[in-house]
Amino acid sequence: MNMLSFLFGAPIRAQRAATGLKAHKDDLPRLQAYYDTEIAPLSRKFENQRIRALKQARQRIYLGLGVFLALLIACLPLIKPGAQFVPFSWIAAVGIAFLIWRWASSPMRQYTGAVQSEIYPRIFRFFGPDFVFAKRQDMGIRMFKEAKILPSYDKARFDDCVLGSYLGVSIGINEVHLLREERDKDKNRDVTVFRGLFISLSSHKAFRGHTVAIRSRGSLTNFFSDSHGGLERVHLEDPQFEKMFDVFSTDQIEARVLLTTAFMERLMALAQFFSSRIQCAFHRDRLLITIESSQNRFEQSSIFSAATFEDEFGRIHGEMKQLFAIIELLKLNEYTGL
Repeated sequence: MNMLSFLFGAPIRAQRAATGLKAHKDDLPRLQAYYDTEIAPLSRKFENQRIRALKQARQRIYLGLGVFLALLIACLPLIKPGAQFVPFSWIAAVGIAFLIWRWASSPMRQYTGAVQSEIYPRIFRFFGPDFVFAKRQDMGIRMFKEAKILPSYDKARFDDCVLGSYLGVSIGINEVHLLREERDKDKNRDVTVFRGLFISLSSHKAFRGHTVAIRSRGSLTNFFSDSHGGLERVHLEDPQFEKMFDVFSTDQIEARVLLTTAFMERLMALAQFFSSRIQCAFHRDRLLITIESSQNRFEQSSIFSAATFEDEFGRIHGEMKQLFAIIELLKLNEYTGL
C-alpha cells in the first residue's frame, strides 16, 4: 500500500509475517536473539496501533473532504471572479484545508511518535546500556562551527539525538537542519543549507593540529585559493580521495598521520554507504563528521509497512558498525600520542 492507494480505499490489513533481519552472517545470530526478546514482543501491539491509526485517518480524511466541499459550495458566491472577498476566500480555503489535514493525519503522527518513544530506545540499547535516544536535543553545534565544516547559516533546528559510547569513546549523533535567511524580492525566506546528521566521536588523545576534509570545492576554486578558514591545503597521494575531498590543516605532518590510506578508504566507504556528501574534522579531542541526508533516519520508513521494525533495526545496526569501524581504525580509545 502507498498513499495513493490508501486514499482511494485499498483494504487495510494487518501484516504480521516477518521478512527477516538483514545483516552480515556473523552478526545475525546476536541481532536475531536481541530482536526476538526486546523488539518482536512489541510488534503485534504496534501493528494493531498502525492499523487503527490508518483506519481512523482515512475516516477523518473522507469526513474532512466532505466538510471542505460543502463549505466550498456554500462559499461559491464569494469566490466568483469580481466578488469582493475573492483573495480572502482563497486564503481561508487553503487554511481550512490545512487544518483538516492536520486533524485527519493526527492518528498517524501519534503512531509515529509512539514508535519513536518505545522502539528506537530499544534498538539503540542493543549497542550498549548507556545508549539513550532523545528528541529535540542539541548535542553541541558550536564545536562543529568552530571546526569549520559547516556552511554559513542563520537558524538551526534540532531533531532526534543519540548518545552512547563504544570502547570508552563517547558517541553523539544529532539530526540537524540549518537554514540561511535570504532576501527574495520584497520578503525574506529561509533556504536550507544543510540537512542531515552531526556525528561526534571523542578521542582519548587530543590532536595537536586542526585538520578538515571537506567536499571538493572544484579545481577552479582551489586554483585561486589554497586555504580554508586559515588552514593550509594538504596534498595527498590518493587521486580518488582528492576527487571527493579537499584537505586542510594547521599541521601538515599530523594530517598525513591521520589520513592514512585505510582511513581515506573508510571515509569514502562511509560516503558510499550513506549515498551522501560527507565532511569531517579532527579538532581538539574529537572527530566530527557531517553527513547530508534528507531522510529522517530515526523514524519508521513508512506507516504503510508492517510494524516488524526489522528493516529499521538492520539499517541502524549497519550504520553504527560504520562508526565503530572508524573508532577501531583510528584507535580513538587509546591514550597513546600521535
